[in-house]
Amino acid sequence: MKKILIPVDFSGHTDITCKYALELARVYGAEIKLFHTYFDQIIIADTSFPDTLDMSTIYNEELMKEIHHQSIRNMEELFSKVEAQIQKEQIGNVTVTTTVTGGEIENELREICREFHPDLMVMGTTGRGNNINVWGKVSTYIIDHAKFPVLTVPEMKVYRGFNNIMFTSDLSASNAASIEEILRLFSPFTFKLKVVHFVTKEKNPDVFDRMKALQMKFGKEEKNNIISFEVMECMDDNQKTVDMYVEKNKIDMIAFQPHKHSLWYMFFTKKLTKKNLFATNIPLLAVPSGD
Repeated sequence: MKKILIPVDFSGHTDITCKYALELARVYGAEIKLFHTYFDQIIIADTSFPDTLDMSTIYNEELMKEIHHQSIRNMEELFSKVEAQIQKEQIGNVTVTTTVTGGEIENELREICREFHPDLMVMGTTGRGNNINVWGKVSTYIIDHAKFPVLTVPEMKVYRGFNNIMFTSDLSASNAASIEEILRLFSPFTFKLKVVHFVTKEKNPDVFDRMKALQMKFGKEEKNNIISFEVMECMDDNQKTVDMYVEKNKIDMIAFQPHKHSLWYMFFTKKLTKKNLFATNIPLLAVPSGD
């Protein structure tokens, strides 16, 4: 992995988001690009008075200039923080660059991906001010369409690391490719990967056979105690089942395989949705299968 893109909104937990990216960049000697885009469209007042219209346009132009300058100042401050952290921890193999643009957020993110060609994106799941809803929709779009892993970091007080990772399996044929990508991505770390399929009481009877077939593809990793496989039956309270598993196994990050042609992801049964994952309030890693 050579390039990590961090779209930033300068919200309160941007520092934690950067910490996750920095820890991954450290082990790979990767380049980090801090990227910020702001909405730069001038709002024209709805009025029949030309003088008022002119004043409104001028006001909005000045506002856009101030937003641009503030974005530059915020980026310079963030860049200094990251550089200071690199120097403090004596990380000599990581470079940091920055880009600030104005435009429609979704389009600008797509464009920077085309230009930078990231191997991984790390981004927060909330934003500041009017970006909150937009940022959530954009992160969903990126996760569904990216050809590279996307790590989303919620508002957290501390960096949790990657000691225990859970992969939520839907037992599809493409799960093996996603698992291989997770093993490759975190190979420089000491970690354990728990592959889990959650089922409801009316589970399909062949789930155990399908899990066994998936398990057999990773016999070496299982023998070395790197990976384990489990089928978990959900209680009536889906969220409670997820929370209990995360707490019991001290899960630091949940990985999943996004599906473009279904719901964003269906936590792999119709009764478990993305709300269950977001509610855990730990980092989520979308790992495309490459198909």
